[in-house]
Formats: sequence, C-alpha cells, structure tokens
Amino acid sequence: MKDRPRRTSGDPPRRGRPPSLTPEAIAVAVLEVGFPRLTFAAVRERLGVGETTLYRHAPDRDELVRLGLDHAMAQIDWPSLDGPWRRVMTDYAITAWHAWEAYPGSATEAARGIVPRGMMLLMDDLCAMLMRQGFSATNAVLACDVVFDLVTDNRRGVEHFDAIVPGAGPGRAHLHRLWEVESAPDAPGEGASPAERDLIHGAIHAAITAAPIDWFTGKLGVVLDGVERALAPR
Repeated sequence: MKDRPRRTSGDPPRRGRPPSLTPEAIAVAVLEVGFPRLTFAAVRERLGVGETTLYRHAPDRDELVRLGLDHAMAQIDWPSLDGPWRRVMTDYAITAWHAWEAYPGSATEAARGIVPRGMMLLMDDLCAMLMRQGFSATNAVLACDVVFDLVTDNRRGVEHFDAIVPGAGPGRAHLHRLWEVESAPDAPGEGASPAERDLIHGAIHAAITAAPIDWFTGKLGVVLDGVERALAPR
C-alpha cells in the first residue's frame, strides 16, 4: 500500500463540511449583537454563515430572540427555593430584574410575549414552591404571574425611559422636564391645590431620579402585600 501524500504548508486547504452550527452558538451571537441591534444580518455576520444555514436553525427573528433569552437565563445564578415564600419570591424577582438589566432590550422582547423555555421551567418551580406552602395551584400561578409581570414591565419601562431600545420615545430627561413646568392654576372643585401639586410633583421627581431598582422594590413590596392578603393560605 502506498503512503498517502502529506500536505505541505503551501498546499491549498482541504475542502470539507464547515463546523456545524448549534443553537448555543446562535444564542451567544444574539447576546453579543445585543437585542436593540438584533437582525438576521447582524447574527449571520457575527457567526460567519449564510442566510440559509442560519434559517435552518432560526426561521425568524423571534426564534433568535427566544434562543438568546433562553441562553441568558441559563447563565443566571438563581436563588434557593428553600425558605418562606415571600422571601423566595422577593429574591427571585430581584434576580430576574437584574437578569433583564444585564441584557439591555431583553425585557422589551420578553414583553412582546416571547417566552423562553427556561422561564416556563422557572415558573413551574416557583409555583410548586408556593403550593408546598399551602397555595392552591390557581393562586400560585396568579401570584407568579403578577410578580413577574411586574418585573418585566418595570424593566421594559426603564429600557424605554433610558432610550435603550429603538423607537423608545424621548426618554427619562423629557419625562423629568414635564414635571418641572409651572404649577397649574387652582382647579375648581376637588382638583389638586397648588400645595398638593407641589408635593405630588416632588414625589414624582424623586421616583424618576431614584435608582430604578429602588422604585421597583417598592412596587414589589406592594404587590407581595396583595399576594399575602388575597392569595396566600390563611
């Protein structure tokens, strides 16, 4: 049998099948591109693949988003499910808030109804935790739904106020200026008085300029108070 000829450095490279494209590689590329700038073309360029190759794995932009969100969730160090339900729900809500914060634009995408599988499994685990502490299945689902709606909606608001996503509007500075206009004249009847209006505008100014996580935790406390009164076992 003759020896096979050896390749030398001057030989042209052998043609072969390119490395297979994986969902994980696509997800990493999605996160590297970033949700605010996410397009098929940007992901293809990042991966160095053709349109047909990418299309086989992700037929539309929503699937790119779903892959990216799922991968992002898999990187999160989630808290323990052990402990009183209110503490667990607080820890998970704050962790989820920071998870959306770590990937700008992610909350806006999730708010469109693109639910990654990781989020569905997380909801299962949290609902099971609540049920083990006496919640009915219906009340457990409602509690998780209202808490994580708050998480997503609050982060989406931050993304829009801070003009992180395209077409988000004039931003936080514009909102701030709206509340710095001169007080309206006395309103007839039961309308706000100038003194009341000043107090209200001061509180709104404080909310707009506060760290977003601080305002969120205040809202979260109100929501969990409602869960405790209306949904938790007696």
